[in-house]
Amino acid sequence: MSDFVKVATISEIPPRSMKSFEVNYTRVLVCNVRGHFYTVADECSHDSAPITDGKLENDQVVCPRHGARFSVVDGSVLGPPAIVPIDTFNTKIENDNIYIEVD
Repeated sequence: MSDFVKVATISEIPPRSMKSFEVNYTRVLVCNVRGHFYTVADECSHDSAPITDGKLENDQVVCPRHGARFSVVDGSVLGPPAIVPIDTFNTKIENDNIYIEVD
């Protein structure tokens, strides 16, 4: 059964930024895109490296190692060398708190 877990407050992740968390042994990356919050796996599907130190460009996260690009909205691959999407997680805001759904 999945539960929503509080990971941060809105003020901790300003617009055009992202922050990594570990929830139930899963590394996740919460991204603020123009006031909308999205959560993806903090792991590049190309080489399993964290993407935390990459760049958030509009609604795309760019892996710092080889430049693979992923949509933070749906996890789809937008640029090589990755060919497999990354996982996404349901995200909700209640009051000023950010929650993500994890297994």
